[in-house]
Amino acid sequence: MAEKRRRVFWPVLSAVLIVGLAVMIVLYVQMLVFINRLVGMVVDLVEREVLAEAPEGVDKAKIKETFEKVKWAIPRGKVDFGKVRAAAAYAQKARSDDDGWTAEEIDTFIEMLNAALGPGERR
Repeated sequence: MAEKRRRVFWPVLSAVLIVGLAVMIVLYVQMLVFINRLVGMVVDLVEREVLAEAPEGVDKAKIKETFEKVKWAIPRGKVDFGKVRAAAAYAQKARSDDDGWTAEEIDTFIEMLNAALGPGERR
């Protein structure tokens, strides 16, 4: 009787573990998709903010191009997030002034974002 239980137990246990593994893999893929979409939305929001507050004399096409590069580089892991964090701190400090963004501050911010991209992404 005990041997019959063992013969039934191991196949059931392995089936349960396989189903659990499949569920974990599906949840992992969903998490990656969610994170990529969330980061993409954040990049879009920052891009709109910079474009809306950009003063005259700023190359808006360069801003759009840089943010487009960032959106494509993030899912491939070609972004140095330490440099992005430094660029975000700079942007936060630059925006905290009463006069808002200056053209020089936006150009510096865009250069910092371009520096955060991997060598193959800067083109």
